[in-house]
Amino acid sequence: MSALDVYNKSIVFDGLNICNWSRDIFEGWHKGGITGVSATVGLWENFRDSIFNVVAFNKLFEEHSDLILQIRTTEDIRRAKREGKTGVLLSWQNTSGIEDRIDFLQIFRDLGVLKMQLTYNTQNYSGAGYLELKDSGLTGFGREVVDEMGRVGIVCDLSHVGPQTSADVIEYAKVPPCFSHVLPAGMKDHKRNKSDELLRACGARGGMIGLSQFGPFMQHGNDSTIDHYIEAVDYIIDLAGEDNVGLGTDASEGHARPSAYLEWCNHDKGYARELTPFGHAKVVKPLGPLSERAAIADAMARAGWSDAKIVKILGENWMRYLKQVWGN
Repeated sequence: MSALDVYNKSIVFDGLNICNWSRDIFEGWHKGGITGVSATVGLWENFRDSIFNVVAFNKLFEEHSDLILQIRTTEDIRRAKREGKTGVLLSWQNTSGIEDRIDFLQIFRDLGVLKMQLTYNTQNYSGAGYLELKDSGLTGFGREVVDEMGRVGIVCDLSHVGPQTSADVIEYAKVPPCFSHVLPAGMKDHKRNKSDELLRACGARGGMIGLSQFGPFMQHGNDSTIDHYIEAVDYIIDLAGEDNVGLGTDASEGHARPSAYLEWCNHDKGYARELTPFGHAKVVKPLGPLSERAAIADAMARAGWSDAKIVKILGENWMRYLKQVWGN
């Protein structure tokens, strides 16, 4: 069986996209054979604006039901595969949407927001992001948030979370957290990348690690290729285990760079100090357009991967992990 045949038969799940949501994106997923996607619908928003974002995506589900369906269980992902659609997992990259109310987690869980990053870049009620001036760790309130996320079945993502807060969550959480879109600091020393120790600890807990393709954070920077991406996947597999690693490409198609949206993303709370230059600086993502995602299968084959390994990394590992968190 060719690598493309393996790809076409597999569940392909991407642990993080932050695109400019439109039919063009959904058609790209379809052409690229992408079965499921964790779609960012929250970053700095408060409760009210987070509700508006859910309402907006619900309209997209209605208007583009020939291409997308909402993910509430892992069976929805398998149904998307059977129906030739892409399942969409509504996700946040911050917990600002619950403000200071732990019971709001259940509300958003019921609305289908089943994955939340604990913090985004800086401090919030629960802990510190990786760009906070001092990472003082998981707060007491944060412990309650993590407990409630585990109870109701919301994935706890630590991708943009600071190292001490991340370590605290990995040790404390009853339900294993994930790094949905990261790269290894062992290949490139950057604050956004995760240390060998954190990656190893996440894997040891049965957590999940999705590999980002953010060029500036890769070993060869914006000159990185799809084969360099596969090298990074293998690096993390050596640390965390073949069953705990998958895709988390951080695709941002439809957003120009520079753009008002990406500038908002890269300023504290969306308007305060500039946190990174990536609202306007050059960023190459070596996996190419969403519509050409199947090219990753050939790169996996070039690296000597077995069919079984390809299937796991493409999506079955995410399926195992999500079922563990959601219970279905």
